[in-house]
This record gives sequence, C-alpha cells and structure tokens, in this order.
Amino acid sequence: MVIKSIREFNRAVPFVPYEIHTASGESYEVPHPDFISISPRGSYVIIIDQEERPHHLNSLLIDRASPLNHQKRTKGRKRS
Repeated sequence: MVIKSIREFNRAVPFVPYEIHTASGESYEVPHPDFISISPRGSYVIIIDQEERPHHLNSLLIDRASPLNHQKRTKGRKRS
C-alpha cells in the first residue's frame, strides 16, 4: 500500500523530500513532514503546498510516492 510508503518517507532520518503522484497524473511535493497529514486509517492525505493551499487526496487515487531528485549538476573545475 502506498500509504505505508508515505509514512516511511515521513519517518526517514535524515528526511529526504519526496513527491506523491496521483492516478490522474498530478504530483505534489512534500519538502518536509510538516507539509503532510495522513488520516489515522490512511484513507486520505492532506498536502500543504508552498502557497499554504491544502490538497486533499483520497488514498485510493494515489499512484506512488518517490524521492525528489533536486541534485544540481556542478561544473567540473580544472585542476592544476
């Protein structure tokens, strides 16, 4: 179940930002555990975006959760 994976992402130490993908193709970033709330039975999830807008998601419509890959490429330096 995806809810179990989401709970594991939230409890990870150190926390790694992740995103939730829905069956309709939408995705929601979770930059910190404070931005998400899961109902006790796991039937729905509320995600707060950067503009502090809540997004209520039915857990049956959540397709997957995956870590964000925000690593920036650094240019190689010449060594002398």
